[in-house]
This record gives sequence, structure tokens and C-alpha cells, in this order.
Amino acid sequence: MRFREFLRSKTFRVMLCVIALLTGVMLYSIKQGGKTDLLTGALQTVTYPVRRFSAGISNRVNDQLDTYYNAKAYREENALLREQIAMLNKKLIGYDEAVAELEALREQLGIQEAHDDYVMSPPATVLLPLANDLTDGFLINIGSEDGVVLNAPVICKEGLVGVITEVSAHYATVTTILSDEISVGALVPETGDSGIIEGNLRFAAEEHTKMIYLDEHNTIEQGDLVVTAGATGLFPYGLPIGNVTEIDMEETGLTAYAKVKPAVDFSVLESVTVLLDFEGKGENPS
Repeated sequence: MRFREFLRSKTFRVMLCVIALLTGVMLYSIKQGGKTDLLTGALQTVTYPVRRFSAGISNRVNDQLDTYYNAKAYREENALLREQIAMLNKKLIGYDEAVAELEALREQLGIQEAHDDYVMSPPATVLLPLANDLTDGFLINIGSEDGVVLNAPVICKEGLVGVITEVSAHYATVTTILSDEISVGALVPETGDSGIIEGNLRFAAEEHTKMIYLDEHNTIEQGDLVVTAGATGLFPYGLPIGNVTEIDMEETGLTAYAKVKPAVDFSVLESVTVLLDFEGKGENPS
């Protein structure tokens, strides 16, 4: 913009007039040859200040032109660099996604090797929490088109995550074992004590769940592992649920309960698997 303003200025117009005058004098001098030496010398003396001023203006114009073209070159270079950075970022994102997918497949392979009766969905990505975090539930990117059905168990390599509570063609909602909306038959293999895992709002705030209906004479100790009992046919036997951190009596004094820290760390959960079929599914021994 400054260069354009300079071209419209009075200074530029004066410079053009001076250049025209000097050009005329030079042409006249060439035409007259040696006869005009005195005239040329006189004109050179008289016009010296003007020529000096003209040279200064010319230099200024050159500087303005250099600045303009350099700025344009810098803009083009910056645009090219931004484009290259965007391409690199895109490649990095693709690389990170590929690494995450590979890790999910490795985890699923480990589960399959330990349980050859499991029929599992493709690895599902954890998309959005239903509330402020994943403890209550979350959305995953697979649905009925992938074989997902209501009440199917959702697992990861650490153990039981929750169950499917809503399904669409390409998405599903998972309600976790911390929620008070689901109940899971549970067992402590170390002692044989059994009960029900049922979420509790107070415990969920501490990222714990609750095992209820324990016999008042149970022999459970802190650190004992809690697993799925597999008695209803909704869950296979032996899925890790978590570890006992506290045992106490209910306010009624009739039964005991255990506070359980889930085996799954919901704060870092990125991928899960839906258990589509397993040995004993739908069977109820009772």
C-alpha cells in the first residue's frame, strides 16, 4: 500500500519532471556534439542539486520496490511452510491412530488367547463420555452393524468395563460398573464369598464400586480379587472386576458390603471390546 501511495504522491510527479528534463538535455547535447560543451557544463552545474535529489528519489523507489518484492517472497515462503506443517501434522495424527489401533488389536489378541470361547467385536474407540468423565458411561464407534446387542458385556484387557445399554447401527452406549443402573453377579475366588456389584454414587465419585449382599460372616480381606460369577448367563465366569479396598456392615446390620476398586482405569480408557458370544451365554444354572 505504501508503494502505491508513493506513486500517486507529488514527490513522484516532480521526479518524473526532472527525469524528463534531464533526458531532453542529454539528447540535445548528443545532437549538438562538441558545440554544446559549455552549455552542457553549465546545465550540469545548475542541475546538480536536482540530479542529486533525483538520485535520492530513485534510490528510495528502488528500496520501496525491494521491500515490496521481499515481503511478497516472505508471504509466499510462509504460506508454503504452513502447508508443509499441516501435512506433517496430518501424517502424525494418522501415525498416532495407527499405533492406537495396533495396540487395541494386540490387547484383543491377548484376550482371545486366554479365552478361546470368546467371540468379540472389532476394537471400539471410546468417543464421548455421557457426563463429565467416563465413570458413568460413554459412546463407542460400533453398533448393531458390527453385531453389538443390548446387555452385551464390554471388556478390555484389564477386565470388565460395563454393559451395552443403547444401540444404533454404528454407535452404542456403554454403562460402566461404577453406575447404579447395572448389577453384576460377583464372586471372590479366594474365599468363595459371592454378592452383587452395584454402582453407588458416593463410591463412584471415588472411582470405586460396591459389592453388596455379602454374608455378615464373610472372610473377605482387603486386596482380594472380585470377578464375575457367571451365574446368570449374562457374563462369562472369571472376568476381573476389581480389588477389595474396604469391608463393612450395612446400616441394617443384616448384610455386609465391600468397597471395590475397578481393575479398569477409566481415566485412561481409549479402546474397548464388546463380547458378542461366549461359552455359557444365556444359560442360567438356577
